Amino acid sequence: MACIALFLFIPAGAQHNALQQLDSLAGQYIRSLREHSGEKVFLQTSKLVYRVGERVHFKAFVTHSVSGKPSRLSNVLYVDLVDERDSIHDRFLLNAADFATDGSFVLPDTIGSGHYWLRAYTKLSLKDAEQPMAVQMLYVINSLLPDRYVTSVQKTSLTGSGDSVRVQFFPEGGTMVGGANTLLAIKTTDLTGNPVSAKGLLKDDRDSVVVSWQTDNRGLGKFRFFCWTWRRYQLHLQRPGLPDLRYTVPSVNLFGAQLAVIDHNGIRKLRVLLEDSIFRKDKVTYVLGISGDSLCFSGVGKGSYELVIPEYRFPGNVAHFVLFDEKKHLLSERSVYIKPDANQVQLTADKIRYSAREKVTVSFKISDSDNRPQVASFLVSVNDSSQSQTYTALKPKGMDDIMRSIFLPGEELTPEEWELKLLTEKNRYQVDLHDPSKKIIANKEDSSLFISGTVWDTRNRPVAQKIVTLFGDMKAKVFTSDTTDAEGRFCFPFTAYDDRTRFNLQVTDLSGRLFPSKMIMDTNLVFPVVLTPEKLKQRLVKEEIETVRKAMILQSRSDTLIQNRGKEWLTDVTVTGLVKKDPGYDVKKRQSLFSKIIPPEVFAKLGGNSLGNVIFRVPGIHLRNGYVTVTGGNSFAIGAATEPLLIIDGVPIPSDTSDKLPGSEPSPVLLALNRIDPSSVEFMEVLIGPEAAIYGVRGGNGVIIVNTRTRMVLSENNLANGVRNLMVKGFHVPEPFEQRDYSLKEIRNSRIPDTRSSLIFWQGDGLTDADGKATISFYTADIATSYTVTVTGITAMGARFRKQLTIARK
Repeated sequence: MACIALFLFIPAGAQHNALQQLDSLAGQYIRSLREHSGEKVFLQTSKLVYRVGERVHFKAFVTHSVSGKPSRLSNVLYVDLVDERDSIHDRFLLNAADFATDGSFVLPDTIGSGHYWLRAYTKLSLKDAEQPMAVQMLYVINSLLPDRYVTSVQKTSLTGSGDSVRVQFFPEGGTMVGGANTLLAIKTTDLTGNPVSAKGLLKDDRDSVVVSWQTDNRGLGKFRFFCWTWRRYQLHLQRPGLPDLRYTVPSVNLFGAQLAVIDHNGIRKLRVLLEDSIFRKDKVTYVLGISGDSLCFSGVGKGSYELVIPEYRFPGNVAHFVLFDEKKHLLSERSVYIKPDANQVQLTADKIRYSAREKVTVSFKISDSDNRPQVASFLVSVNDSSQSQTYTALKPKGMDDIMRSIFLPGEELTPEEWELKLLTEKNRYQVDLHDPSKKIIANKEDSSLFISGTVWDTRNRPVAQKIVTLFGDMKAKVFTSDTTDAEGRFCFPFTAYDDRTRFNLQVTDLSGRLFPSKMIMDTNLVFPVVLTPEKLKQRLVKEEIETVRKAMILQSRSDTLIQNRGKEWLTDVTVTGLVKKDPGYDVKKRQSLFSKIIPPEVFAKLGGNSLGNVIFRVPGIHLRNGYVTVTGGNSFAIGAATEPLLIIDGVPIPSDTSDKLPGSEPSPVLLALNRIDPSSVEFMEVLIGPEAAIYGVRGGNGVIIVNTRTRMVLSENNLANGVRNLMVKGFHVPEPFEQRDYSLKEIRNSRIPDTRSSLIFWQGDGLTDADGKATISFYTADIATSYTVTVTGITAMGARFRKQLTIARK
């Protein structure tokens, strides 16, 4: 909602026309601002450093680039994991339109140690040149595959020869004006874009020292000086024992105008200056003050004048001021940081101290500064305070802290840092009132999840007037049909379904008789091909990697292979052999080096039409009382609950036998396996024993993993009643955080240790009710320590927040 303060600095007789022009300008600018609004993505993970086999939890927030409010402009949020070469190791689709933007995945032990980056972006966010995506660094430790790209600590030196430092100039208001005190911000970086701390002098063309300057460890600095119109200025960067580096300061723009901020006895004012070439005492200019996408201030004056900034009119954070002439041309702009009225965030626990395996209930409430409840989306992470200190102390190298795409960049900045950040930004909104072609169009007609294709007859000719019926299984309860057009095409315009959803397709004529045909499916889902901007990549240096590696060895509860020397160690053994042949499948998808693999050639020899026949070729897999068991089963009560966990393309399959045929086996695992066309399977993997521990409690009975070949798998072989099976990639469904239900007495009294250490609990889909309240519950682990509960989120009005609470596990 706009809350406007109006200031007029023109004679009373001309006020009516000025008000009309100001009203028209303000309305057009706000409309254009909202139409040009894109998206920004922010991303958080459960931590920075992981071992292979650990589960990564993440949460993304998609916001309007201007207002900062949660955005639904895009239907799809793309998330992928890339390495040093930008090779993709995993990728997901998230439902941005429904704000389902949390997820999780397991790091397989086939990937090596090193830096990886989790990226999140929409097609709209990619249009932002400065921050096209959110990038979160992950460092992965694999003791069997060391890091090949370790970075040592490097300090930028100014003692080298040549132009080793780049300097960027940012005049206040975007232009240099003469005859007044001028504020000039600078940014110093090395040739690769890393910030450099530097100092030096500003000299004029008479070689007189005007002012000294210095940039901080972020490479940012500013200084003020009286700028003469016809003088030329040079920035001298001093280097010990070497000649100064010199940089030419931008000249005065003789046709320019400047919107500057001056502080007069603690009161901030806007100063409008016009250069001599355009200055007239009767020249009218207009000033608009914007917060987000709302108008909070407007003023009009003639010539050069000053306006008091009514800070109480702005909700806080960044106030953006723009200066226009009578023809609605943008002359200057300036952003100012205004300390916001803080949201009232309450985070309380039902107790202060807890025993092992005890339920913790945390109450959360958020309201604005006027105590009005706020609806908010949030994530919750609970960490072991003692171990989390190892990771919070890390200072990743590369991206400047002030430019990081973390969710709360501003709350950690001082007002002085805010001033430097805003001065060194380019055009904040990039709105051109004379160019409407840049209007942003929401991706509501995104066809990524459409299921479409072409029906061909047996002579490879497209056929019209055929009915294509699509129906789903128990997971996708849908039944619909479409009639092919003159080119044999059909389309089902779906906008949302879960990953690895299975559909069935059948082709009939208009009389309902089966029509012998072929189908070619369209590839509607195409991930954007993007490179990770180097400035968004963060890295740990060698010394920090060694610190966290040692910390992980100490906290590890599993066997670790440590290479050493001494009389108690066996001597080295050299093994020689032949190079392995191509296994015929993507080894990157393999979850464990010690698992049992069923390669694709086995399906053709032994599987026939059923994967259920193949699975029993694995030693230790048996059929007891109609149910699949691993090593004979872990219980006397054999049933669906004792079967191994079945995962198809990363998605756990629930135990559902509601649609099984009479007389068939009762096993949910066999029922699900027999639904899969063997020709669509790339390979199968079976985890038995300790290697299944990466799936937590659910992997206790073993794990069967099925990996298919493509995003959309259409079975054309062995059609029953003309029904084709179609498997598609849809929206990622995150695994709930694994924790034992200690409300059950037998589980609470179990002797199996609860070894949760660094991450105790995670919830990425938190949402408050209409009263701004939410309740969070989790169970403590066995280790006595203190926990840090962190709630991070965003309100419906775009206010970001973070609140922490410490509790003790006695």
